[in-house]
Amino acid sequence: MSRWFNAHPIAIFLPLYILVVVCAECAVRYAWSGYKSPDQQNVIPDTRFHHGYRPDIAFTTHPSPGDHFAPAHNSINKLGMRGPVPGEKVGTRVLLLGDSFVQADEVDFALTFSQLLNRHFAPQIEFVSHGMVSWSPTPEFSWLYHQGLSLHPDEVVLFLCSNDFYRVSAFHQTDAAYRQQAIYRNGIPISYRLAAPSPWKQTLRHSGLIQLLRTSYSELSLRWRRTQPSSLPTIRDEIVHLAQPPEKWPPELYDNVRATLDVVASIHAYLKENQVEMHLALVPLPFAWPDETPIGKQHPLYGWPGDFSVSQTGIEGHTRAFARRQDINWIDLQSAFDRHKERTNDRLFNRADGHWNAAGHRVVSNALRTHFSGGDAR
Repeated sequence: MSRWFNAHPIAIFLPLYILVVVCAECAVRYAWSGYKSPDQQNVIPDTRFHHGYRPDIAFTTHPSPGDHFAPAHNSINKLGMRGPVPGEKVGTRVLLLGDSFVQADEVDFALTFSQLLNRHFAPQIEFVSHGMVSWSPTPEFSWLYHQGLSLHPDEVVLFLCSNDFYRVSAFHQTDAAYRQQAIYRNGIPISYRLAAPSPWKQTLRHSGLIQLLRTSYSELSLRWRRTQPSSLPTIRDEIVHLAQPPEKWPPELYDNVRATLDVVASIHAYLKENQVEMHLALVPLPFAWPDETPIGKQHPLYGWPGDFSVSQTGIEGHTRAFARRQDINWIDLQSAFDRHKERTNDRLFNRADGHWNAAGHRVVSNALRTHFSGGDAR
């Protein structure tokens, strides 16, 4: 028998190896909160607007380590939007459109700024919101074309975020990346070139071990790259650049900001053709205040001290001037956050993930209440 074992070691060790791998896979799926089967993913590729919610699902968003918000229930309707399907229009309908700050899956739906606005203005004005993680003007334009205008909005508020303007060499989900993938018809991004994964990759995507290894590798890689000299911009570089006046931006970044605002101008023209009024806002970020998001600032993406602060004065002034030239209504959210921070000790952002918390949504709601009540300059 021992001779046979010596002659056939694979026959002994291969089953043991498979058993160890299977046990490790089961342990990861059971113990690691980050595991998610592709069949259960809430956000899926969509060639119409790059990616969006899987329709007719419900899920709960739990706080990241270091955050303390209550688990938030999310119900996604058949249109891939959070909340109920909008009914027949009664009064003025305002569509609120943006990225994960508008998506707000960490906040109970009733506490989001859109619902706070509805409770104040109904039935004269109805607010319908749709946000999606890592969207920017190009996929938002696509969504308006395929779905948004079918909701018959009278007005649209487009929420810009500073990461919309990053160079693709710094961030893989910036607007520059979406523009490269978009297929245009008459200047409108009507679809996207999305590579279909091979059957082998599709199978590996179900593995908890592979997901854990990829996550660990990404975090270690981020930490390592921060210590290495590089000519490529990083996300934190872009944040610092965009705090400066436009004349101090690197030429490539300036050109990219201009190209992204060209998309916003195209959205404005498209809405105007369809008799829809447009408003523009820039999302306030937690980096502007030393007491906000102390855990998130220390993430390897940034590597800043927890009390670090940097404004977005440069990009805010630039986009505001753009809105003025385009005759687009501007909603000043940054000043609303500044005033609230000066008067109170409230924390308006989650400590780790950096999105608006329920208090932040109240500030946004109050700013939009003022704007749509006629108290803000348009």
